Amino acid sequence: MSGLADFAAKIDKEFGHVDREFGVKTWLSTGFLPLDEAISGKLIGGGMPVGRIVEIYGPSSCGKTAIATRVMTEAQKAGGFAMFMDHERSFEKVLAEQLGLNTTRGIFFHETPETFEESVTLALKTCKAAREGKVIDPAAPIVVVFDSLAAMVPKSKMAKEIDEQGMNDSLALAKATSSVFPALAIFAEKFNILVLVLNQMRLKPGIAYGDPMTTPGGEAPRYYASVRIQLGAKRIVEGTGDDKDMVGQEITAKCIKNKVARPFQKAKWEFRFREDGRGYFDTIGSTVAYLVENDKLESSGARITWTDGKSYYKKQLVEKIEREELQAELMGLLTK
Repeated sequence: MSGLADFAAKIDKEFGHVDREFGVKTWLSTGFLPLDEAISGKLIGGGMPVGRIVEIYGPSSCGKTAIATRVMTEAQKAGGFAMFMDHERSFEKVLAEQLGLNTTRGIFFHETPETFEESVTLALKTCKAAREGKVIDPAAPIVVVFDSLAAMVPKSKMAKEIDEQGMNDSLALAKATSSVFPALAIFAEKFNILVLVLNQMRLKPGIAYGDPMTTPGGEAPRYYASVRIQLGAKRIVEGTGDDKDMVGQEITAKCIKNKVARPFQKAKWEFRFREDGRGYFDTIGSTVAYLVENDKLESSGARITWTDGKSYYKKQLVEKIEREELQAELMGLLTK
């Protein structure tokens, strides 16, 4: 053993060596504890892993941005800051503030880069400057959201006119991610950044067997993301006959890749729409449904028995919890 120790000492003297502790040190909650558990394996104190790349993909209007906003808010609460690289040009400041995000410049950066390369460069330079300038505590998390990968246009493609683009340009994004994502994963760990990549879904033509769905951006995001979360949606319809109205979607999340916890874990929640069309993450109603499914709240038919011994329809119970501010009591039932 002494021989190996001496050999290690010589290698360290020749090439240098710094002991570093690897592994996730900080987790940021999504605002929905069952989803935190599916991602991190921890119901309390879990969530998204800082220092890693996480990809969330799914159909439109399923709450990807709402989840990202929750996570950015948690980073701010922990003394860090957040960046939102808005390639879809669809970020709603008012809605984000309603979810608790502080949109003050400095603690939050909303950027609209034109190209993939500009976006990644701006994000990394900002994070590097913050860390090296000790603008925030070294342990404070940083969140960078790219919305969405499918909408990020490589510089080589942007430089051409529409009628000049050919087959090779359709592969430009995959080539860009293949070049950048290996370094992006290193910088995420080095600067303690949660890189949250939102992505869309595409249908692969001519697929008769297997999963016909894929995501833009090539193979690199799949390899370098520590966690990949696939979202599925099912309509929530209320009313009958001519009064039927789609009020939201039931979202199912499946961690199809997970290098920080057990993979293939699932979570389910409701993403509902307000009268003005804006969506919101119904954490209270979704938590009630989770508690019922896991026998932590008793139910009989459509009625649910609350801690006061009375039974309520789900909608009535959600309204009661909101009105009487019983959220802490509701969260407490998760750990019983």
